[in-house]
Amino acid sequence: MRSLLALLLCAGASCVPGAKGQGASGSTGSAGGGGTGSSSGSAGGGSGGPADGGATGGSSAGGSGSSSGGPVVTHPTNILANGGFELGLECYADWVWSTTGKSYKGDYDFYLSSNAHSGSRSLEIRCNGSDCGNGGSNGGKAAIFTEPIPTAGGQAYSLGVYTQCAAAGGGGFVYVPGTAAGDVTKKVSCDGSWRETSLSFTTAANATSFTFYVYSNDTASLFVDDATLTDADGTVPAQTVRHAGMREAGIEGDHLVVDGQPYLALGFYSVPYGALPDAADAGANTVIDMGSAGDCFATAQGSFLDRAYELGLNVLPDSTFTARLQTPAVFPAVAARFAPHLAEIGWYLCDEPDQNAVAFYDVPPSSFVAEGQALAPALGVPATADFQHADWDQTGFDDPYAPGVAFYMAEPYGTNFGGVTTAMKTFAGMGAKPVWLAQDDPGAAYVVPKSWFDVIAGATGIVFFDWPAFQGDPAGMAAARQAFAELSSLRPAIFGTDASAGLTAPAGIAFAARSASGHTWLFAVNPTSATVTGRFGGTGLADGAQVSVLFENRSLTVSGGGFTDAFSGVSRHVYELR
Repeated sequence: MRSLLALLLCAGASCVPGAKGQGASGSTGSAGGGGTGSSSGSAGGGSGGPADGGATGGSSAGGSGSSSGGPVVTHPTNILANGGFELGLECYADWVWSTTGKSYKGDYDFYLSSNAHSGSRSLEIRCNGSDCGNGGSNGGKAAIFTEPIPTAGGQAYSLGVYTQCAAAGGGGFVYVPGTAAGDVTKKVSCDGSWRETSLSFTTAANATSFTFYVYSNDTASLFVDDATLTDADGTVPAQTVRHAGMREAGIEGDHLVVDGQPYLALGFYSVPYGALPDAADAGANTVIDMGSAGDCFATAQGSFLDRAYELGLNVLPDSTFTARLQTPAVFPAVAARFAPHLAEIGWYLCDEPDQNAVAFYDVPPSSFVAEGQALAPALGVPATADFQHADWDQTGFDDPYAPGVAFYMAEPYGTNFGGVTTAMKTFAGMGAKPVWLAQDDPGAAYVVPKSWFDVIAGATGIVFFDWPAFQGDPAGMAAARQAFAELSSLRPAIFGTDASAGLTAPAGIAFAARSASGHTWLFAVNPTSATVTGRFGGTGLADGAQVSVLFENRSLTVSGGGFTDAFSGVSRHVYELR
């Protein structure tokens, strides 16, 4: 996805049905993360509604799984769940700047190192070329930074970060932007030994979140370990997880099955905690928590996953930045720490692992497959990745990545419907698996017809990128809401038996027919700007039969073995044949 740079330049239903949740066993915290302690776990109460949930707002109950001791309550000693980087870059992100005018073309890269202050690993920022910092100034050229940490305005914090850098010429600094005192910066000590950099700061009066950065601005490696964040008095809020457990989710044919029902994913990327009720109210049932493994920070806000689950929203946590470190061995521990929650029906292994135009984005297929195969046994739910090349490149480019995921995603953005067709062809050549498609906001007029075009092409999930973009476009959000409502209302038809054989459509019109419970539906989309008038015909269209044009309050009559209808430019019609 492509909004991370904008973020950096600014430095931010019906119930879910009865899940077969089991109490999640507790685990010990990773180095620097504050132990989670042991517990017996819990499962959500309530029986809930249809598997796709989401259309009518929240409810007080989640899944019905078994419980073995009530909510999980822990008393961590660190706000950061992965302060010691034992779990890679879960809960963090990274970025590289350049002097060449391309902010993603610098010569730094990120690694996990066995040179640790404590535990087994540290994070290394290494220069691999000539486009790196000079060590003498605060002009950082590469950084890791936390995902947004929820806070109250005027909250005082204490931060400590251990670093190791060269005795001569080393350079790096810790940076906390937007505090009550403005941007706070402190250089790290470089003498070849591990040294702690300590900062105290207070959030701005109107702050709802903050982040901190660790920058490198030198050609020598900077190692980072054991970051600790607490309230100013050294305390950390106790944490309660109400719905720990393992959700029943898997793959059946061309779709996911969640709680025993075919799952039609309709949702958004990057929905913040405070907007989860709005996403549920819009009809979403799915959230991809991009850049986050779920509940990354022990703050007073409460559990993101609990709130999502209680609103009928299902979550796919993300491990993109850890995947880019190419260290498969960390993934079982990532799953053990972040996966066991009833809100989770899948896992987003990596965003654009095939983005070979950006050195520190690219994950070679061998590493990617090894990461996916290390993650899968510990995860219990299916994993996916968004393949950036799939909707425009040669069919075989992404094929080596296929064994790393249980289902596919692509991002055929914009107003050109051809990217959808190309992505589906690409994935068909990689071996049959379910397909979800990510979609940007191409303009309100395109959202509904392109969503139906996705379904006609064979996608069983549509996840809009991203919540902030649609929230900033009221017309686009209204169109997303309409798409969710239409698709949700015809979920049984979408998963019905293919009935397209023997039917014909006007030239230029994409269509698919599905049958279920004695009815047949025909989905049709005009993906071009030209007006099209033409005839649908074929077997099963009996003269005199009525054709309801859904969502348009009109009907047609079959005559001469078919019916005629008109399509304005870029539009959809959905017909129910009786």
